[in-house]
Amino acid sequence: MRILIHKEIQDDLRLCKRKHWYNGLDEELPKICRLLRADGFLPGEEPIEYLGKELGNKVWHARVILPKENLGKRKGARIVYFKENTGIIRILYIGGHNDSRYDNSHKLVDLIKNRNIGEFTEWND
Repeated sequence: MRILIHKEIQDDLRLCKRKHWYNGLDEELPKICRLLRADGFLPGEEPIEYLGKELGNKVWHARVILPKENLGKRKGARIVYFKENTGIIRILYIGGHNDSRYDNSHKLVDLIKNRNIGEFTEWND
């Protein structure tokens, strides 16, 4: 299974670090990628709604529980990714509800559609 990461994920991680959101998220990203590569899914994943027929049931979001944070599952970090039938998973967004782009469903749908056609780099362990 191949993992592709959108080029703006590093910007998402920098924003989280600068705003002091979700401490340790950058350290957990390699572990998340390894789990996705091994299993093809993350625990607690759910499909994102309102994406239409072409992206429906292909874009998922999952909770990321961070050991350095004292947050419950509902307030914790999130990862959004696109699963292709060819065995490729594209990570589109990483952050959470503190970010207004994720907390607003209209902004999230626009973000997903824009990033789904953007540039990706392959994640190597």
